[in-house]
Amino acid sequence: MGQSKEIESFADLRKVRLADEGFVVITGASKSAIIHKVNSKCITTDKFNSKVSINDRKQGSYFWIDSVATGAREFGAKRCKICKPELHLVLPSTFGE
Repeated sequence: MGQSKEIESFADLRKVRLADEGFVVITGASKSAIIHKVNSKCITTDKFNSKVSINDRKQGSYFWIDSVATGAREFGAKRCKICKPELHLVLPSTFGE
């Protein structure tokens, strides 16, 4: 089973970003949930503070998730079109020689 945890404070967001693992789902009252890379430029402290701290999560929340599949299953979230989470680079060294 996948894992998810709500990011309730700026300190939590900082810990998640420093760990540099997993993804972040941003939910919204009027928009569908979006999955972002954990250190994406799409996730700003200003937007986080506005949604979570100032508005007390009334218009949405931030969640850490372990995989894109967890975000889709638990939140019905779609991948961000800007940061494109979970796109894999195939290194040439992995091809047969």
